[in-house]
Amino acid sequence: MRTTTTPEHPVTGSRPAAAKHPGGRDGAGLVRIGLHLLLAALPLLAISAHVFGLITMNVSAGILVIPLAAAIVALTVLAPHAGDRVVADGMLWGIVGCAIYDGFRLTTVHVFGWWADFIPVMGTWITGNPDDLTAGAVVGYLWRYIGDGGGIGITFFALASAFGLQRCSRRVCVVAAVAFSVFPVWAGLIGTVYLATRGQTMMFPLTPTTLTLSLIGHLIFGFIMGLGFHRSRAVRESWPWEPLTGSMPALPMGTGRQAALPAPRNPQTPPAGQTMDPDTWELWRRQLEANTAGRRSARRERVR
Repeated sequence: MRTTTTPEHPVTGSRPAAAKHPGGRDGAGLVRIGLHLLLAALPLLAISAHVFGLITMNVSAGILVIPLAAAIVALTVLAPHAGDRVVADGMLWGIVGCAIYDGFRLTTVHVFGWWADFIPVMGTWITGNPDDLTAGAVVGYLWRYIGDGGGIGITFFALASAFGLQRCSRRVCVVAAVAFSVFPVWAGLIGTVYLATRGQTMMFPLTPTTLTLSLIGHLIFGFIMGLGFHRSRAVRESWPWEPLTGSMPALPMGTGRQAALPAPRNPQTPPAGQTMDPDTWELWRRQLEANTAGRRSARRERVR
């Protein structure tokens, strides 16, 4: 039986998606990402605006958040863009991180009773009916997961991709996501509660316990979001532009260092082997020699 191994594709250092990363930045794509970031920021800003007495969430949700969300969903369906996959992954991991955060938070609320759950009350700000806490809980948690958690995930994934964090190690991604979750997200929440006249009455009182619990929750959220960013194929394959920090070679699977380009082979090396990494080339060469020796031995046997 004749066995042949052909090195048709380089194993490491290759970048099949390079054509998706043009050096320029198309204006339509940047506008699309800008709209996603605007929508991602509005749910959190709506809470702060309501607590500060600038505009109620019932109004901001009806005239700003929901119409913009509907327009962006329609635009994404009718005219998809490469960056939409990164946005979708960011929203997904933001929701997952928020759910795991809530596993910790709701335990401290309902099991230990260390603080109250203000999400149902926040939901009544949206519905405009302060007496119906059941509807407030449904609307509030939808707002929390899709708007707050998903919005933070979209913002982090877009900013991190723009600065080339997808080329970094898992540790760097997690540290960056945790830092982003603490500042500006957690710092903005605490600033709203502290600075607003009715912040501690409407949301939760600022005590060493609530500060510690809310910070731990945001650390959990950032940790999950960082792991999600590092694992996301979309941020490596679908971000449509080179990072603002400049082009860098792709990373091999499972490492945090930049992949070195393979050294050129001698002129007798087949063209496909010129781009292969040294270890794979050596393995291929040995296999080829073994196959050649086997065929020669078989021919000698037939001659005898």
